Amino acid sequence: LFARLSSKLGREKLFYLAVSAFMVFFALFTGVLYPNREFLHPTATAAAMATMLPRGLAGGIAVFTNWTYSLFYVAGELWGDVVLSLLFWGLANETTRVSEAGIIYPLLGIGANVAQACSGVFMKFVTTQWHPAGVSTENLWAAKLRLFMTVVMLCGFAIMAIHKFICDDAKKDATSPMNEKLREHERLVEANAKLDPKDQKKKKKAGLLSSIAYVFESPEVACLAVMAVAQGLSSIIFQVAWKTQLRILRPDPTSYAAYMGDVQTYSGMVTGIFMIAAPFLFKNLGWKGTLSVTPKTVIFLGWIFFGTSIYALRHGALSQDSSLLSLLVLGGAVIYIVERAAKFSLFKPAEEMVYITLDEDSRTKGKAAVDVLGSQIGKTGGSFMQQGLIFVYGSIIGALPVLVCCHSAIALCWLVSVNTLAARRAAQLDSEIREGIAEHEL
Repeated sequence: LFARLSSKLGREKLFYLAVSAFMVFFALFTGVLYPNREFLHPTATAAAMATMLPRGLAGGIAVFTNWTYSLFYVAGELWGDVVLSLLFWGLANETTRVSEAGIIYPLLGIGANVAQACSGVFMKFVTTQWHPAGVSTENLWAAKLRLFMTVVMLCGFAIMAIHKFICDDAKKDATSPMNEKLREHERLVEANAKLDPKDQKKKKKAGLLSSIAYVFESPEVACLAVMAVAQGLSSIIFQVAWKTQLRILRPDPTSYAAYMGDVQTYSGMVTGIFMIAAPFLFKNLGWKGTLSVTPKTVIFLGWIFFGTSIYALRHGALSQDSSLLSLLVLGGAVIYIVERAAKFSLFKPAEEMVYITLDEDSRTKGKAAVDVLGSQIGKTGGSFMQQGLIFVYGSIIGALPVLVCCHSAIALCWLVSVNTLAARRAAQLDSEIREGIAEHEL
């Protein structure tokens, strides 16, 4: 869908359309779906299904029963992949040269991570301390949801206004990267116009299968796709194991949300520190070294976490009153923060630099396949793996030995893809990044 709309509307109009679609859904959920959830949720049907289906499918029944919440969760997940990964970085790739990216890309995320830290504080305050006057206990969460979504709406309008300012400003400069890419697009349109009508029809097809096929046609995009899938799989495997332990330690939803708010706050702070250090790492470790920091960190810290978890499992220490569980949850939170910091400050900027050097199809069709499809295949694959392990072993805790093997194998595939991509692009990227950093220092 993104590939079709991109060729029809152009990247700029598609940006406004996508952000507006998310905002409409969030407004619809807050004003219509959530207030009428008891009427909309098929609880009687779900109860009947629970008596007929195996216990291992209880999670799927819950997703069906609470379908309005499930849609909200899906929209929240897609916001990260579509708006942040695809649209935001698509704009960044259009307005930045490789020589500038070594400095600008790591710093772009500092604002995002200040926002992440602030959102953690805000979420904790609203969930634990904000109690609006005159609101009954049963309507308290509805009032908190309205406050959250009001902030989301304001941010959505601000995003579109800032995007318009950036695009208008870039178009004023004839030598800007955006205008260069617009001229490249016009040349491509002219070349397509000269093609035979049959070839034009064939070329216009931009469906799901053609997007997947395009991944395998370009070695660089194929490596990026493997990296996206591996990152999603390894992340979901670790988070499932860690959050299962966190739920044992903090079974109360409010306490759990407050803990995650603290984690988000520290995650934003640490990522900001990593981003400030990123230009130094690009200069001294090179593009390949910086890109490989995240998978190496995932492998090393994953062994520590899963190894300690298996030790605690065998000694019966994964219970709420165990001091070892508190340490494990704290250690998991530290690993989660460090992995996210390494991903968003080092891995993501280094990955996005590759797209600047690629052709237009790679920056649109290829990027959509990698950032949205590849990422969701990783997350969905991890979720299917989780459901399968629960079905076989009865719980995630019981499946820890299998999880560590899967986590290590996937992270190693991720590292191999990094090395393969580096063999094709590292020399070009390193020379341009060093040139840009040297100019900036002068």
